[in-house]
Amino acid sequence: MKLDFESKFNELNKVTLPEFSGTRVMMMPLILGDLSSIPESLNHYKETFKELFSIMDKKHNGKVGYVTIDEKEVLEGKTHRREGLHVDGVFNDSCGSWGGGGWGSVGNGMITVSSVEGCRAYNQKFNGEIGKDGECDKLASQCKEENYTVFKSNTAYWVDGLCVHESIPVLENTKRIFLRLSMPSNAPWFEGYTKNPLGIEPTGKILSKREFQNSEEIIL
Repeated sequence: MKLDFESKFNELNKVTLPEFSGTRVMMMPLILGDLSSIPESLNHYKETFKELFSIMDKKHNGKVGYVTIDEKEVLEGKTHRREGLHVDGVFNDSCGSWGGGGWGSVGNGMITVSSVEGCRAYNQKFNGEIGKDGECDKLASQCKEENYTVFKSNTAYWVDGLCVHESIPVLENTKRIFLRLSMPSNAPWFEGYTKNPLGIEPTGKILSKREFQNSEEIIL
């Protein structure tokens, strides 16, 4: 897929994260702005959700969003999340076509926060090829050092679905928390993602489990 697009993100506010507990949740549906849609198993994240709901665009209140929480001990020199330049809003050669897709320049975007620095993102224009699942290795020559930002710890960022970014290695063995709150979308949701025990359903078509879900890694 060849595109002429703008990669963008905005720094928002500082956010409180709980103590590391090994929690892992993948694309669980919830009602944005409604703390009662948070299941008891995530009570330790209630303050975090309260703060995120207060800084997100209020037009999304009452709509279904998705939360991913990935707490993991990352070894020195390794990355926590997906390696290589990529965008999150492209799946199967389509913009905004997976669980939290249809963002920003292709929809509503997402909010991310982490307890330890581990992501580098670019605020600039690109023209070139994005791979079938969002890979952007062919855009590396266009990446300008003056246009990248390493996301700060405990700081929320709004990130566009076509924001070019990459995970960076940690400097020492680190227990890291990553949280992503995806804004409303009618994009597909995959079997094997985390169901909300309160009965909140995804808004998009439900598709069969993806191969990578059989491993312990969450790459999206």
